[in-house]
Amino acid sequence: MRAATVILSFVLSCICANAQEQHREVPKFTFGAEWGYVATVIYGYHTNFFSPEGYRVDYRDITASLHNNAEVYFHAGYNLSPEWNISAYLGYAGFSDVQAIVPFSIRGTRFFGANHMDDRWFCFADLGTGICVKKNPQETLCGKLGGGYRLSLSRLTKLDFVASVRMTYAHIDINYKGYEIVPNQINRNNAYTAAVSFGLSITF
Repeated sequence: MRAATVILSFVLSCICANAQEQHREVPKFTFGAEWGYVATVIYGYHTNFFSPEGYRVDYRDITASLHNNAEVYFHAGYNLSPEWNISAYLGYAGFSDVQAIVPFSIRGTRFFGANHMDDRWFCFADLGTGICVKKNPQETLCGKLGGGYRLSLSRLTKLDFVASVRMTYAHIDINYKGYEIVPNQINRNNAYTAAVSFGLSITF
């Protein structure tokens, strides 16, 4: 919630700043939303815990299969130049067929072409953390590499077509023979996915 409050405050300041700086060639601040489809293609995990009977259980597996998820983000950022932007992203995304995560990340974007009024290609790198949405929330790590094409609708409004490869590390709920394994019974709980995503982003 603290991260959401910070981004909301920043977005409001961006709106005010852009309204006051209509004379600038390139707006200083940006904000907007991104949503898309995620195809998880690799899912792996390694869990080690004590069973209700007291003995140690160790499970690990990696599978290549398709799981359909969705993701949505709100973002606010700063234009370092006509070619470079750095933004903070806060969102909600599916994690394979297991659960959901709330990621918070920093994204650096490189645009090709110095005229921000032109349609142009771009690439980006995104890295951050977040929490797993479950009974006992835990941290998650996430990263993206991607790119896309930007349509310049106006001086302030841009529409992006985005594609990326996403890697996510998280922790899952562990159930053993119908019994929920509590944190103090868990020795290891690692899960990760590799996915590709396709989406749209609107930036002001």
